Amino acid sequence: MGRFDHLEIGDWLPVHPEEPPENGRVIDEDYYLEKAKAAFAEENYEQSLSFYSRALQYEISLEEAWVGQIRCLIELRELQEAVIWSNRTLERFPNSSEVLSARAVAESRMGRLVQALAYSDSALGSPGCTAYSWAARGEVLIAVNPTNAKACFAKAVELSPSDWAVHSWIARAYMIRGCYHQALEHLRAATRLDSNLFTCWHWTGRCCEALGEIEEAKRAYARALAIQPKFSRARKAIERLANRDPVSRLADGLRRIFKGS
Repeated sequence: MGRFDHLEIGDWLPVHPEEPPENGRVIDEDYYLEKAKAAFAEENYEQSLSFYSRALQYEISLEEAWVGQIRCLIELRELQEAVIWSNRTLERFPNSSEVLSARAVAESRMGRLVQALAYSDSALGSPGCTAYSWAARGEVLIAVNPTNAKACFAKAVELSPSDWAVHSWIARAYMIRGCYHQALEHLRAATRLDSNLFTCWHWTGRCCEALGEIEEAKRAYARALAIQPKFSRARKAIERLANRDPVSRLADGLRRIFKGS
């Protein structure tokens, strides 16, 4: 199934009937927005994409859902589709700071720095600039000006100091570029705000593993699995580390020695 099968196009969208949830909650755009954001936080990007689409079936002008779809496509590494979909979204919301920021991230991950900077400039010059806009700007700048990138990330945190998601966005940007120490700083900030973020614990494990801190990685993966026993990626990571060969363990030891010297 293509990613665009999850997306909705047109000025009118039919609402598909669905059984109401057991708690009596009304099924509407807010219901699907909540489900979409929860799925995104758990790295279920395909599911999140579908839920954002369902939200648009109830309210086509829901900017948050359009932006959410772009961000899902980015995390699914469907970058060209993210660009195409951002073009459609910009037709509806030409001055949206978040749409422009999402486009900047897509361009950046495609290695098109000039375009990424241009879209980010437009985002920061638009009304209603958000924490996401500053986080996106930081991601664009990581490779070319890490000092300014850090300042942009600090601005994002300043705008939403109690929002763990801001730290997760920043951590993700650093991880993609192999900056694991910096990513860990923000992952730890996120889990201080909410200790039940099993995906952030999983990312913590990945960063620690990349840095050769295998015991720390095991603890982080175990924490993720304790919070969400069905989280298969954490279980597989624990099993993989438990079965590592002696050469890999020796390499980890040498990495720690040289890092400490």
